[in-house]
Amino acid sequence: MSRAPSRVFFVLLAHAASACSTHPLVEVRSPDGALRLRVDADVASTAAARREGLAGRDDLDAGSGLLLVFPTEGEVCIANTHVGFAIDALFADAAGRIVAIERGIPAGDSAVRCHTPVTHVLEVAEGVALSVQAHDVLEQAP
Repeated sequence: MSRAPSRVFFVLLAHAASACSTHPLVEVRSPDGALRLRVDADVASTAAARREGLAGRDDLDAGSGLLLVFPTEGEVCIANTHVGFAIDALFADAAGRIVAIERGIPAGDSAVRCHTPVTHVLEVAEGVALSVQAHDVLEQAP
């Protein structure tokens, strides 16, 4: 069964009132609808919240993540400079399709990783996103 990306999800996140003010349940599904990942995500929708990212957190458990929401689709770059644990990062376009995956970004790594076209980046603890593949779809859980 094929599932269309939940466009309502992206509209709601784009209008989040403040950073980390909502905690939607976010899912990543294969193109045929199989569940690959489900996390409770903090939402960083302001420039300041996106810059802060995961800095200062001790860790993320397997059921948590941070969803970075950008106002327009384009090139998005991230680094793990001030984060004390390794992460996986899933880059998605405006339709929710995963366009790139960065696995095992080391703690404190200042290397910049850029991908395009992107409107959302889901950051999770290293290893949590092992089953996710390019072309999977990021969406809000029903």
